[in-house]
Amino acid sequence: MKNSTNNICVLITLAGTFLCGTSVWAEEVDVDAAIKAGFEAFNRGDVVAAMMHYENAANAGSADGQARLAWVLDQSEQNDDAVRWYRASAEQGHAAGYFGLGEMYAKGEGIEQDGAKAVKNFTLAAENGHAQAMSVLVTAYKKGELGLAVDLAKADYWGRMLRQQQAVKEE
Repeated sequence: MKNSTNNICVLITLAGTFLCGTSVWAEEVDVDAAIKAGFEAFNRGDVVAAMMHYENAANAGSADGQARLAWVLDQSEQNDDAVRWYRASAEQGHAAGYFGLGEMYAKGEGIEQDGAKAVKNFTLAAENGHAQAMSVLVTAYKKGELGLAVDLAKADYWGRMLRQQQAVKEE
């Protein structure tokens, strides 16, 4: 995974100037097709093409495209841009946007570290069905992380929510 992340960083650094200037008018973009093309490009190792597709979707206002683009930028340590796109996604109520913004606040990357804002965003993500956010909250409440006091009742609550969500997915 480390090599994969390093490769992403190199590719994005090389393409950064080109991609940051790319924009497509919203009415010209089939958002679903752009996200699908981005996903396929990423899975075949073409991070630059994936970013272009995600950026097209993001610029067209897609919360999913914004969160996906932010994640790739986050992996490449382009933290300021990642925060901007995560925030745009979160402002539309997108669970992955909230989760990504929560991670940025928790780590203090691209934004001032703030445990309370991290917890707020993780909670919003979890309330919107984001399993990884639920898991983060379970751990944070069990161990007293992110500035939280240990609260086993809240840890149990998010653990139950996570198990319920997993059971529904298995059906």
